[in-house]
Amino acid sequence: MLTVGTGKIAMILSFSKLTPCPQASALGKRSFFNLTTEASSKDEQHYVLKRNIRGTPNEVYEVVSEVSNYKDFIPYCTESFVNLRDEKNRPVEAGLRVGFQQYDEKFVCKVQCKELSDLVKSVTAESLSHNLFHVLNSKWVIKAHPGRTDHTEVELILRYQFKSRLYTSVASLFAKSVTELILKAFDRRVYQLKKKGSIETRGMK
Repeated sequence: MLTVGTGKIAMILSFSKLTPCPQASALGKRSFFNLTTEASSKDEQHYVLKRNIRGTPNEVYEVVSEVSNYKDFIPYCTESFVNLRDEKNRPVEAGLRVGFQQYDEKFVCKVQCKELSDLVKSVTAESLSHNLFHVLNSKWVIKAHPGRTDHTEVELILRYQFKSRLYTSVASLFAKSVTELILKAFDRRVYQLKKKGSIETRGMK
């Protein structure tokens, strides 16, 4: 992921969960996104990627749902935060900030974490502001692996549409590859924390 250009890192983070918040324009630094060619509804993009991650569903769920820790393993993420939590202490509004040299972007979204069973979890995100996107939604579906108890099947579903038709076109060229990088980053994070014995799973209540 470190080899990916700065602009692509911003795309990775927006695709993964987040969208720019209004305060970002007040940061006084250059924005990643400044093209305004209007997109139409037919430019909406959909992607579904699947991967096996080295960890149990509970372990993967802990890492994916806890946005506040993204700064610890997402490159160029200078801040990650949770504004609101539910009664189970799961995020319901969260975001992060991406910084690299003169670039600075802040993202925020509505998050919904569901524990459907001990074996199936989901984390969905919906943008709260639409300065950059007409549509930005993501969903992680986390399921127990049918044959390996120490692995988890993860499905990442993305739906987005930039307000700029040009960015929609450019994004379509590399959205799949950067999304795969996201999944690899989470796989490494789960594996590293599991190896250290530092993932505290809460389970269903």
